[in-house]
Amino acid sequence: MKKKVVLLVCLLISAGLGGRFIEVSIATPVKIDRSNTLFADIPEPAADLSSLVLTSQDLPAGFMKMPPDTLKNVVSGIPNFKPASVFGYYKNDNKQFQVVTGFTTQLPKQSDRAKFDGEIGAGSFAQQFSQSLNSSNKEFQFANLTVLTLEDKIGEVSAGWKTQGKVKGVPLNVELALFRRGKIGSFVAIMYLDGSKPVVTISEAAGKLDKHIMKLQPDITQPQ
Repeated sequence: MKKKVVLLVCLLISAGLGGRFIEVSIATPVKIDRSNTLFADIPEPAADLSSLVLTSQDLPAGFMKMPPDTLKNVVSGIPNFKPASVFGYYKNDNKQFQVVTGFTTQLPKQSDRAKFDGEIGAGSFAQQFSQSLNSSNKEFQFANLTVLTLEDKIGEVSAGWKTQGKVKGVPLNVELALFRRGKIGSFVAIMYLDGSKPVVTISEAAGKLDKHIMKLQPDITQPQ
């Protein structure tokens, strides 16, 4: 399984997200014509959230951090999207194989947040994610997308999903959590072998990221 870590993360995540994730401009400040713009829709300058990630201390012993080049590949195939932060870890030994990865994005405009919340509520993001897994590579065989109840309240708006399938004949479970806290949207995914229990559940991973988010300044994380 060691040789498949990069394959699983780069291909599964970038394939599932490619072309579907909400198109939100978070890159650099731009000049805005305020004459006919609603105040609520004026984007704010992007804050530096590069350190807003799960750390090694958030995970049990045995998880290794993915190389920077691998993390870049995770989101390289997503058009019109620049992550505010990205993280990825994997555990691969004789007892367990698991991947934990995710990223955050800033949602400075009210319309961005409304669209993000709508994607969560309708489940359209998860549906497209599952469909993209299969359409992007003939070696991916994923089906049975189901709603996954998150164990704790995470963010202001949140939802979880699970899909099962195979990559090169290896049976895997992929679990997703999408949530928003204030002006920050977050995506978390875990992957683990079918028939085994994850060392870190999707609720635990998303919950710990949410706690990190809540430590930021109130103007970013307060209810919107």
